[in-house]
Amino acid sequence: MSSSSRFLALALLALTGCERGPAPGLAVVDFRHARESGGTPVASWTGDKVTAEELRQRLEEMSPALRERYQTLEQKREYVEGLARFELLVQEAIARGLQNDPEVLASTKRALVSRLMRSQLEEAKPPVSDAEVAAYYASHEEDYVRPEQVRLSHVFLAAPRADTARVAAARARAEKVLAEAKALPPRDFAAFGRLARTYSEEPRTQPLDGDLRYRSFEVLAQDFGPEVAEAARALVPGGPGALTGVVQTDAGLHVLQLTGHQSALDLKLEDVRQQITGRLSQEKRTRAWAELLSSLERRAGFTVDAATLSRVHVDMSSPMLPPSGPPPGTIPAPFPTAAAEQP
Repeated sequence: MSSSSRFLALALLALTGCERGPAPGLAVVDFRHARESGGTPVASWTGDKVTAEELRQRLEEMSPALRERYQTLEQKREYVEGLARFELLVQEAIARGLQNDPEVLASTKRALVSRLMRSQLEEAKPPVSDAEVAAYYASHEEDYVRPEQVRLSHVFLAAPRADTARVAAARARAEKVLAEAKALPPRDFAAFGRLARTYSEEPRTQPLDGDLRYRSFEVLAQDFGPEVAEAARALVPGGPGALTGVVQTDAGLHVLQLTGHQSALDLKLEDVRQQITGRLSQEKRTRAWAELLSSLERRAGFTVDAATLSRVHVDMSSPMLPPSGPPPGTIPAPFPTAAAEQP
């Protein structure tokens, strides 16, 4: 292939699955700088050119501060020569056959996949209907409408209120636990958890380091007694790490530590419509990408020979060789998997 070629063929991986069917072998790539006829050349070389119209557009795309560098003829000449020299280097690289270099091919394939992704997913944004938004809001309403909640850890000592002797013995132990808890750094929740594992007699939460998870004050009152709910409410101003005194309920004695707090939410559909629309649109694009990959695999007759694959030995002791292709995980996911957004 000569350096004077007007356009050049680059051997690429055939992308199957398009509507017209598989590509027949070589994909023709035009590497000329100026692909359209016309325009007023400010610099030219065999089969190519830089036009005044292109130069003007490039300068207009620069910031005003950057344009100041190209006010004189010499400055503009330097810029144009830089463009031309880059293109001449491309021609020379192709004349030497470097377009078939594995590193170049791997880089080109990555660029093609990236461009395909933008074309397939970002430029064709799937619509999201009002009905879909409303349905999502209804099925996730707890994310948008909820009462104030707290997260607590506790050490519980069983002592029914009517059993005064047992209460007295349990209170002495609870005061000892409280003293140990006060000696800990306020936000060392793991240390308080170890106290719960050591002393707590509540079988559901003791294996969880005393963690009660997030609960509203109403649910706290139902599950553990109004005294616990009242004590928890008093902890909120102190923030995570705050401790109660010994709290007595009908079932026994608690030492409580606040580990988290969520303010009440009352977000209407209109308040979160844009957020939900964005989430659903992203989910649709992710599904579209997965469907495209599955379709390409089916049309290409893609299969995996598990028996042969299982016999490929992975030598953990051999030295690392230079890469011969794209690294693992080159094909990107269409969009990052976002954790559920909490308003």
